[in-house]
Amino acid sequence: MARKYRKYIYSFFFASIVLFSAKSSFAAGLCCQLSSGVQESLSGVAAPASEELSVQFTYSFTRMDKVMQGTSVTSLDEASSSTNYTSLPVSMDMIKHTFTAGYGFSPKFKGFVSLPYLRNTMNMTMSNGVGLGWMDMTMEPISAPGDATVMGLYRIYTDREIRPNKALTAGIGIKTATGSSTKTTSSGKYVHAHMQPGTGSWDPLVSLLYTQMMNPFLVQADMTHQFATRNRQGYEFGDSTAINLGTTYAVAREFNVSAGLTYLHVAGADDRDGKYTNLNSLMDDPANTGGDSLWLSPGIQVLPIKNAMMDVKVQLPVWENVNGIQLVTRYRVVIGMAYRF
Repeated sequence: MARKYRKYIYSFFFASIVLFSAKSSFAAGLCCQLSSGVQESLSGVAAPASEELSVQFTYSFTRMDKVMQGTSVTSLDEASSSTNYTSLPVSMDMIKHTFTAGYGFSPKFKGFVSLPYLRNTMNMTMSNGVGLGWMDMTMEPISAPGDATVMGLYRIYTDREIRPNKALTAGIGIKTATGSSTKTTSSGKYVHAHMQPGTGSWDPLVSLLYTQMMNPFLVQADMTHQFATRNRQGYEFGDSTAINLGTTYAVAREFNVSAGLTYLHVAGADDRDGKYTNLNSLMDDPANTGGDSLWLSPGIQVLPIKNAMMDVKVQLPVWENVNGIQLVTRYRVVIGMAYRF
């Protein structure tokens, strides 16, 4: 790979730390890990150089239609017969559009702001009473802005300033409470906490990323932790930690392939005041939140013109261990388009 093209690959990986900086939405993995963080929003974006601006639009689609108990896949029939829940989730689709802007304040420091807009839909089944069977229903879609995230990245080590082979970058940021966490149903009750467009909490983020060029590969390892805080309604989503190992390979000047393996841990949620809790509904029982998962993320990157990049990836769960019983993701598709000015 020609050295003059390394800067494109490097830009991608420096931006990738922000990709994992709001893990509460990473891969939308366990249904009850969902919130409106934006870690997918910088997927593939070219990080801005000093005094340079980058913008990106990201589209993501998440399909959840699998029920798990611990590490095992279960069925709705098994869940209904082995529990007292009278309301069970069947499927959930989550569409997110995110606009992200980044600016290079200096050769070592870059800042990013991400603004998401979400549309969540859910199908459920509800008991008509003992011996009367179950009735399927579709919840009214939730469409609204999500929580904005502000993130700063600082390069604390590099073996050389121009086209470095090794680099260590630290990040700090915050997921804001700009999205609504108080959407209600027609009956006036709160919509499921994990279907709300926002979390209602201000959550600090810290990240650490190491990258190394191993021609023709570039390898990265990163870790990010999100400190969840309690919102005004008394709900706390639980801290989360993501550890990622990824690589990219330059097939040609305008085309790269990438792969990542990510371990995600999310603590269980806590509904102190019980405003979102309904022990007759699987989705509204805090015991069915949090867990551990492992994700595989193959993808491609296209650089059609100077300073432009398009990134497409699929995120697939390869192992999960959930608390209680949860609706989990079958697959997720992320498409990002970015340009640097």
